[in-house]
Amino acid sequence: MNKSLPADFSARIAQFDWYQQIPLGNGQLTPGEDNFTESKLPMLQLPEGLSGRSVLDIGCSEGFFGREAERRGAARVLGIDKADHLVEKNALLSEITGSQMIYADKTVYDLDPAHDGIFDLVIFLSVFQHLDHPFRAIDVISKVTSMTAIMEIPVVVAKENDAEFQSEPYSIMRRSKKGRRIFLPNEPMFFEMLSDAGFTAVDRITRHRAREVPGYGARFRQERLILHAHKHETSRL
Repeated sequence: MNKSLPADFSARIAQFDWYQQIPLGNGQLTPGEDNFTESKLPMLQLPEGLSGRSVLDIGCSEGFFGREAERRGAARVLGIDKADHLVEKNALLSEITGSQMIYADKTVYDLDPAHDGIFDLVIFLSVFQHLDHPFRAIDVISKVTSMTAIMEIPVVVAKENDAEFQSEPYSIMRRSKKGRRIFLPNEPMFFEMLSDAGFTAVDRITRHRAREVPGYGARFRQERLILHAHKHETSRL
């Protein structure tokens, strides 16, 4: 923690465990354990000009990406997540930085367009693998997106040159370290999910963080796919 931060704020920040390193101004950051968040930002191709736009950050943690959207001009930013002390953390960050980002203690399944509104841009990063009902979640995201959703999704890739697996919709299941079953679609499968949910166009940005999927005889690897899904071909961010 930078010592130039007022002692009161330093003490209040130190009360919490932090995951993300949130900019506090003047080069100061919260003491987050994740140093990959900021380096991911260029890969996402988050629009530079978001003036007047509304943004939803799903699974926001302490709100790094939602606050970055606000810095780029977004007029309304809502972050949602379910974790301890995020309400208090958001209030503290707003007090320190003047951020107007709103935090709501809810999951993607709780989103309701009638209550929460519809957003020009939805940010959905590294949440998919934690979902028990991934198809339902994508349907909900579509309902609250008016223009574009930026997503980071774990996908399965065949390690050998398997043309059918790469071109046709397939999925596999793997077990997490805690024993949870995790649904892993390949790219064609996930693109079908997006289409079925009402997205009409997809820009594939990149894949990163490859690792072998255990339990399949080294046949598959898992990678994180970054994409922009658009509700309308001619209206996108």
